[in-house]
Amino acid sequence: MRSRKAARQIRRNIKGDLAEREGERPDTGADALFHILAALIAVLLPVSLVALAAAAVFRVPDFIAFEADRSGVIQELGLDTTPDMVAGEIADYLRHRKDSLDLTTVVARKDAPVFSFMDEVNLGRIRALLDKSLYPSVGGCALSLALFAATRLAGRRRYLKYALRASAFFYICAAAFTLALALHPPFRAAVFARQPGVTFAEDEVLPKLFGGLYPLISAGMVCLISFIIYIALYSVLKRFTVEKETMFR
Repeated sequence: MRSRKAARQIRRNIKGDLAEREGERPDTGADALFHILAALIAVLLPVSLVALAAAAVFRVPDFIAFEADRSGVIQELGLDTTPDMVAGEIADYLRHRKDSLDLTTVVARKDAPVFSFMDEVNLGRIRALLDKSLYPSVGGCALSLALFAATRLAGRRRYLKYALRASAFFYICAAAFTLALALHPPFRAAVFARQPGVTFAEDEVLPKLFGGLYPLISAGMVCLISFIIYIALYSVLKRFTVEKETMFR
């Protein structure tokens, strides 16, 4: 009996000593809260970064212009305009620089709109979806950093270590989901079919512009940009999870 009590006391002493070395208190009932905060950081940070990169990339006209030029969609549709002008019109609309699609082309010596009424309706719905993803992604990034700071000020570095390690898994999941949307058209169609009103007819301009390699190029850029930001943030935040005496070793 004495040996068992002595062993338990030794374990308690070792646990308390390790907690002191790490600058943390032994586990208490409040640690459940920090488990939750760590989980939120692990999920919010990578997912928000991918969503934020997507909201930005899909408003860039260069990718649309590249695909329109590569695929010859402008010539195929017989439009008297250039890929840059078409892509610029779409990007300006998505970035709220314009309230309508006003680009015209010459048909039978008369000016005719490049985009149909349904093109503009669907692009407006896509713009609304991008706006809805932009604000939560910015808020998610800010919230995850605030939770990280609060946990660090509470001296619970080990929870932050777990959160950063787990965030890598959730980043891979978010990036894989983005690439799956680009590489698997049926999956992409199933996802966007859930968005009310976003339906394209095959004879409209937008489906042709957003087809071909455009989904893959855009998804690749989303993953690249979000990965660079994620690695930079990970490297900075990791420095706050180690002891000062070992930080620069």
